[in-house]
Amino acid sequence: MSRISKKKLIKVLKGDLEETVTKQSLLDHLAKPVTQEEWLRGYRKWVAEHTLSTPLSEYEAIENIGKKRRRTKKNVND
Repeated sequence: MSRISKKKLIKVLKGDLEETVTKQSLLDHLAKPVTQEEWLRGYRKWVAEHTLSTPLSEYEAIENIGKKRRRTKKNVND
C-alpha cells in the first residue's frame, strides 16, 4: 500500500487532485514506448513491494502475542 500525506488525501477526497488526461498527453505518453528492460525492472519492483518478505507463520505468531488464552473450567465432579 502506498503512503499519502494527509493534505493529499484530503485533496483527493474532495476531488481537487484529479489529473485530466488530454488527447495530447496521451499521445505523448504513447509516443515513447516502454522497453522490455524498463518493464521488467518495474515489474520486479512491484512484486518486491507486494509480496511478504517473511513467512506467514511469523506474522501469525506476532498477531497472537497479545491475545489471552481462555481457561477451561475444571469439572468439580471429576
